[in-house]
Amino acid sequence: MKNITLDFHGTKMTVKVTTFETNGMYSIIHFVHPPNVGPALHMHPRGPESFYIIKGDYQFLIGDKNINTKVGDTVTVPNGTTHKFNAGNNGGEFLVISPPDLENYFYEVSQLLLKGNVTWDAESTIAKKYGQIFLDNTNHWKSH
Repeated sequence: MKNITLDFHGTKMTVKVTTFETNGMYSIIHFVHPPNVGPALHMHPRGPESFYIIKGDYQFLIGDKNINTKVGDTVTVPNGTTHKFNAGNNGGEFLVISPPDLENYFYEVSQLLLKGNVTWDAESTIAKKYGQIFLDNTNHWKSH
């Protein structure tokens, strides 16, 4: 799956470094988001997650703190901390250093999306398998 661009709910993503390559520590994924999309509120108990903003203005909610970003900013979410983001009116692009195995969640869901729509329950189950726990399904990868 490395260096293959996947369509994940309309977002283009490319795995640059796999968990296997880091001996189970993390993965690095490049994302290009359309306007006003992002995940539902979630958390990663297996490790922190760091974002480097390449293009666009993202809005993050980390715990109870709102953070607005611009190009060149980095944002780190401690492991186990609830968070979500929105790509803003013009969309955006970032690199993310993800907790281990998260690239497998994106790959597995993107393969199901190729076959049709994925239910919230199916996606939540896949996410949990790879260390991502959704806390709600509000506006999950839909324009907000």
